[in-house]
Amino acid sequence: MHLVSESECALGVGGWRGDPFRVCGERVSSNAPADYRVRMVALYTCALFLWGVALARIDFAEHRLPDRLTLPAIPAGVAMVADLWPGQIDDAVRWAVVIAAIGVILALVADLGWGDVKLLAVFGVLAGGAGTISDSILAICIAGGAHVLIHLLVNGDRKSYIPFGPAILTGFVPVAGAMA
Repeated sequence: MHLVSESECALGVGGWRGDPFRVCGERVSSNAPADYRVRMVALYTCALFLWGVALARIDFAEHRLPDRLTLPAIPAGVAMVADLWPGQIDDAVRWAVVIAAIGVILALVADLGWGDVKLLAVFGVLAGGAGTISDSILAICIAGGAHVLIHLLVNGDRKSYIPFGPAILTGFVPVAGAMA
């Protein structure tokens, strides 16, 4: 434990990348960065869960994924990767571009919506940064296949709308596991 000096406080030492729990003139423990990581992982996991529930609910009810929830998630995902896996930003952006390009192709030739494409870009950022891209894609394929099968069995109509957002959101489960 050490005492945070007034000069460190005036210079803003600590903060975002340093020790966010430093308080001017108080003693702080040396494990504060570990505490910071635990708190941030808990915050990110809760945020992903609540965001995913909101998106799934909207997709089932309104058959769309609104821009106000998907577009801001792309830079938020990059910030999350920068905080948790700083060396993986290049991979995260690369995977976001690749997976979003695949989503654009599917939107043009199949029934994937543009909200799903933006959701895939967020997925690419987080799964690429976490290094769980193959596990996440497998989760999406299994959930999507099961979702389509159940939809066809219940509705019996291939022309009706199938919300793919919830199936894509299952791909975030391996990412949440990688955060922990």
